[in-house]
Amino acid sequence: MPRIQLFLPLAFFALLLAACRSPGASLFGDVQAAQPPVSTLTEAPATGQNSPPSSLAVPSIIASLPEKSSETCPVTQPPDAPFVPPAPYPPQPPGDDQFWFGENGLWTALPRSGSWRQLALGEKFWWWSEEFDVSEDTTPDLQVSAWRLDGSAPDFQASGATNGYHQSFHWAMLVGVQLPQPGCWAFTGQYEDHQLSFVLWVPPE
Repeated sequence: MPRIQLFLPLAFFALLLAACRSPGASLFGDVQAAQPPVSTLTEAPATGQNSPPSSLAVPSIIASLPEKSSETCPVTQPPDAPFVPPAPYPPQPPGDDQFWFGENGLWTALPRSGSWRQLALGEKFWWWSEEFDVSEDTTPDLQVSAWRLDGSAPDFQASGATNGYHQSFHWAMLVGVQLPQPGCWAFTGQYEDHQLSFVLWVPPE
């Protein structure tokens, strides 16, 4: 495996990584972060509500879901015109089962299947922006929120953002994510004045 170069110490990131090491589950394998995120809590809608925080944009594909199954979850699909990040970022994500989603100001890698089980167990969630400069900003102001579309759910937990590097995808921003329940989840990432929303299916164990 290519050697990972880290910008900040890995002193206490072991806790997050330990939750993310289910074999074959991570989109990025054992790539590690540069600095341990500090656990924070992002408030989700109150029980019985299925609307995102008022400050976040709702993906246009979201609709009321009459049933709770993968077939009724409007997962985000690869766009007809694939997004290609600017240099020096690679034109394709690290894995064959992924696609880039977003624009130059903010993008991420999503599973082609639309299903990401590890998010309910604890996962490293990587984000990119051409405006992110790790030499000036080691802990970017990246905010990630999520809400369940097919039922109520407890609060969603995400870590504070840090950074990491791998030669297969260059410098990236990173948050640790653990969803409280499986189901159909909408996500919104906010970085600077850029916002990105999408939907993923998180299957039960």
